[in-house]
Amino acid sequence: MTTYRSFQFLRLGWRSQLGLVLAVALGLAAAAALVILSLGLALVLLPIVAIALFIGRWRLNRLMGQARKRWEEQQRARSARVIETGYVVVEDEDKRRR
Repeated sequence: MTTYRSFQFLRLGWRSQLGLVLAVALGLAAAAALVILSLGLALVLLPIVAIALFIGRWRLNRLMGQARKRWEEQQRARSARVIETGYVVVEDEDKRRR
């Protein structure tokens, strides 16, 4: 059967306990600093991203409107084209001989 080493905090001396407490405090402080840094970064970047999305959507709508107008003009130009000519019916020579 496998045995594992157990770690008991009761056997630590006062120096080791103080070092353990300081290490835990340092870890918690680092984690809190990272959370505060990430929230601050998000607070700065969210408005920038929102403005960029707003401008991008405005430009896309403007381009789509211009493309739609061009397409409608092309459709009107194509449908307005009428070619008129004189038509002459030519009979087949085989039908004339009969």
